Amino acid sequence: MSYIYFNSPPSPYYLESGISHYQLGDSHPNRHRLNMFDLIIVRKGNLYLGEDKQSWLLNAGQTLILLPDRYHYSVEPVREETIFYWIHFQTVNDWIESDQPHHKFQVQEHQDCFNPAPYTMQITKHMQLLYPQQAYQLVERMNEAGKQIEPKAYWQKQHAFEQLLLMMDIKQNNSQPNSLVRLAEQVEHYIRNHYQEQITNQALSLIFNYHYNYITRALKQVYGFTPNEYVMKVRLDQAKILLLNTHQSIASIAEAVGFDNIPYFSNCFIKHVGETPSSFRKKYFE
Repeated sequence: MSYIYFNSPPSPYYLESGISHYQLGDSHPNRHRLNMFDLIIVRKGNLYLGEDKQSWLLNAGQTLILLPDRYHYSVEPVREETIFYWIHFQTVNDWIESDQPHHKFQVQEHQDCFNPAPYTMQITKHMQLLYPQQAYQLVERMNEAGKQIEPKAYWQKQHAFEQLLLMMDIKQNNSQPNSLVRLAEQVEHYIRNHYQEQITNQALSLIFNYHYNYITRALKQVYGFTPNEYVMKVRLDQAKILLLNTHQSIASIAEAVGFDNIPYFSNCFIKHVGETPSSFRKKYFE
């Protein structure tokens, strides 16, 4: 087990990201001294990567941070269709790799590498994500923001990247109360099973016996969405499924997924999907 420590603030900063699709026999490129950190997140299939004399097999939901001053290479081609995200990032502060799981020990033993800092992130070099779907959504946000005009896009990318670091920071995960995670899971499950109904802030507070602000904090920290955002996501996801797999009218689909107002459904669909429900259906049916 190897850990990477980043002194903060400022936090490591986002440079660029993307998604790669490999078919049987494709290989990750070999690189000498990329001069930036390369975070790999596998979504489907597997990758067999090496760094200097170490190697790792990455399966779906697993991550690997390749260091900027090392030699990176493909150990062998992929054996099945593989999809993975990559994020390039950098830091202006001190960092260090170690097999010791306690950052205080690192600071004491490596005073020449570390300057005093208010906080030190501790991220496992190769890890299994606790919430892979949330991580995928965050990287998709970075990728989508990359298509927008700066400077707004910069803050969207950096904010999503910092949320991803928060998920991966061991100290944050260890200190996060289990009750908060359990609450987030219960709320997520409730929304998925009741998205067709009217879900209000007051209703959630009564059902789970927590203040709505705490419910929002829990869901946002674990899944990356507020309750209202997650309700909208689930409804639109279900609407897309019905658009592609049924011949129901737009009005029927809107009602089926919980929208009382048809124009509001169309406006929300355009805002989040980028096109009207009719054009979405037509594009894939043709």
